[in-house]
Amino acid sequence: MILITKGKSDMPIIEVRGLYKTFETKTNTVEALKDINFEVEAGDIYGIIGMSGAGKSTLVRCLNYLETPTRGTVTVEGQELGKLGDKELRDLRSSIGMIFQGFNLLMQKTCLDNICFPLLIHGTPKGEARQKAAQLLETVGLSDKAAAYPAQLSGGQRQRVAIARALACDPKILLCDEATSALDPQTTQSILQLLKKINQETGITIVIITHQMSVVREICRHVAIVENGEIVENGLVADIFTHPKSKAARRLIIEGKDPDEWEKENGAESATPGNARAADLTTPILHENRRIRIVFGTTSSFEPVIANMILTVGHPVNILKADTKDVGGTARGEMILGLPEDKDVQEKVISYLREHGLDVEEVD
Repeated sequence: MILITKGKSDMPIIEVRGLYKTFETKTNTVEALKDINFEVEAGDIYGIIGMSGAGKSTLVRCLNYLETPTRGTVTVEGQELGKLGDKELRDLRSSIGMIFQGFNLLMQKTCLDNICFPLLIHGTPKGEARQKAAQLLETVGLSDKAAAYPAQLSGGQRQRVAIARALACDPKILLCDEATSALDPQTTQSILQLLKKINQETGITIVIITHQMSVVREICRHVAIVENGEIVENGLVADIFTHPKSKAARRLIIEGKDPDEWEKENGAESATPGNARAADLTTPILHENRRIRIVFGTTSSFEPVIANMILTVGHPVNILKADTKDVGGTARGEMILGLPEDKDVQEKVISYLREHGLDVEEVD
């Protein structure tokens, strides 16, 4: 296995400031990106999520200047890309790997030759290139596929070859543009685990473009939510899960919809844990006029807090939603409760929950 140790620095490895991207057509002007500002720390796994047409793929292509921004700056490792000459830009791009939804492998070349290709372009001797390609195939778990052609591989195997090829020139940054959206859930999980392993072992910075919140929860430490060409919210995934502020974030977290489902009707209700389901079936229907969301984090106890709260306050509540999700390897639960109409009872419920260490927020 190849280990590529990346140094830590107080300076963000990627910094984007005031970024705009406008496309001119014969009939109109399309503003794909508007005043984008964010930064990515070295060694981070940073997610950018949004629905189709939100501008996220345009944004990731601006990070290595495959798309030139209309205005604003992109700074990578302290170098502002807009100020670099062609040769300097090509040299910097060699430290930025990229993988795509469609794999983009050379179908007439074997897996080994696909990985050798960027090495040979950069002048690596053929024998050295083949040796390194073989090591990378081992890293992605495909040592036995060196002589196979892409057409002989599954989708997940093709993406593993694409990842190995992207790592061939020892990049410091890996950009993943919808790298798992064409894969089934089980294969997606294996690719995400591979990316996480590579990040942990090499320190490579990974930026993931996706429309799947499950991908962000599984692997990302930070996330930016893009809507209509703008970043409407960004920060730690765990913080946004606990306290989503923007409408887009609340759709993702509270309604449980991926961006491409935002305009569709609500689907089937989420499955609820056994104790929540039992409470839901036995609790009488209330005419609630206030709803709250509570989040169970790593500091929550095993106390049956909802049952004890009902006993203490002396009034039932409606459990409208209950779910548990894996956020960055940590189980986090959430519930949406419908409260009785009595305002004094509402305040007692909220006070009880907060006194027992739960995050409580109002929801529509």
